[in-house]
Amino acid sequence: MMRLEELENLPGRAAPFDGECRWLLSFDFDGTLRSRTGPCISPEFFELMAVWRSSGVRWGINTGRSLPDLLESILPVSPILPDFICSCERYVYIASPKSGKLHPAQEHNTRCARDNEQLHQRFDKHVALGFAAIQASQLELQWSIALDDSFSIEAVNSATMDAISPQIEAMLPHLPGLCMQRAGRYMRLSDTRYNKGSALRHVAKLWHVDEESLFIIGDGHNDLDAFRQLPRAFCSAPAQSHPDVLAYLRANDGHISSGGVIEALHVWNKLHAKAQLSH
Repeated sequence: MMRLEELENLPGRAAPFDGECRWLLSFDFDGTLRSRTGPCISPEFFELMAVWRSSGVRWGINTGRSLPDLLESILPVSPILPDFICSCERYVYIASPKSGKLHPAQEHNTRCARDNEQLHQRFDKHVALGFAAIQASQLELQWSIALDDSFSIEAVNSATMDAISPQIEAMLPHLPGLCMQRAGRYMRLSDTRYNKGSALRHVAKLWHVDEESLFIIGDGHNDLDAFRQLPRAFCSAPAQSHPDVLAYLRANDGHISSGGVIEALHVWNKLHAKAQLSH
């Protein structure tokens, strides 16, 4: 069966736009753009994106979720799709400026899928044995392997993932080419060459946006790849983010937002007055 990641067009559309993309805003979804409380996405967010659009601001979601899973959550609550989507921390989808239709970055996505599949085939038995050993050593911890991906696991909560992450990291020297991508209570092993940072860099390259013109906000470990690979971007996290993420931003002059996405956007706008964004 063909997966949605491989379809030519996504259901729904982004807002059409004219002119160049001058500023690229990247949002993690769960716990960041999607609030833990209240509405799924603040109506104020969409109002702000509409106002800034004429100034060359484009926005997108950079998530560890699969594309079908993301669309299931966002389509019922969003009046428009983002200008770009990065799913599974690696696949890229870009909106057509005139129609708003999102299309896969075909060559990039095909290469990502092929390279990850090769590592699956190479290390499937090793990963299965490693996960089994971790489960046997800590029977009291509740977590399971994803039904559709033997390299992904889901823990009952983030604290449980904290407890088993060191053992998973200890497996990695024996699995060259694989890294751990973690977001809260979810984790997957994937090709080290593909992550939120490399995916966003690909989007920025397609739209000719330099690193200094990027805004990145996220709350999980997998967002650290984007922060580290794009250090000249404006990097931010909600105040409720994982302590490891907050510690990284404090050590690297990042922004911690007590008011979530909206506050971070206004701080970014103030610090980048040269953007001359509309108000």
